[in-house]
Amino acid sequence: MKSGITSLAAFGLILLLSSGAFAFTVSHIATDTELLALISDTIFVAEGRIGDLGGAATFELDLGQSTAAPYTTAQYPWISGTVEPFTLSYNSGTGLITFSLGGKVLTYMTPFPMFGDIFVRTRAVEVDRSVIVQDLVLNGQSVGDVSNAVGPGLDILWISGAALSNGFTLTGTATLAWNG
Repeated sequence: MKSGITSLAAFGLILLLSSGAFAFTVSHIATDTELLALISDTIFVAEGRIGDLGGAATFELDLGQSTAAPYTTAQYPWISGTVEPFTLSYNSGTGLITFSLGGKVLTYMTPFPMFGDIFVRTRAVEVDRSVIVQDLVLNGQSVGDVSNAVGPGLDILWISGAALSNGFTLTGTATLAWNG
């Protein structure tokens, strides 16, 4: 079991090593077990969250090869129910990944040049918590689906078969909401 920090609400954008075709498909998977069975190599994870259940101050945005040891983090003052636009991009010429949300910009250099699948994972741990990632556009093309978790719940949106190794931009909005 992982230690200490558990988020009350979170979304993650996970990129995996894979080659891809031009068109992409969208589907959902229901559990973290299914997600882990699909992951061979995680290239990077961009995450936004609120809450830690442990009482210690935590970062609210992170970017790196994993969330266990993120490369870069930033505090973010989430406001319940506020729609926050975000951008996630990869520059194939430099290897630079940029994750921006609400005026915060995080960057990470990846040593892995090939991308194929994106997983948008939303999780709300408690009742009266929710997370929705929507209005997703990948390289100018609408993804046409959302990832939405209502507590306690989990949803994982799988974007597969996309040609991402030459660079990409994913935009969308994230809304975290809670009562109390």
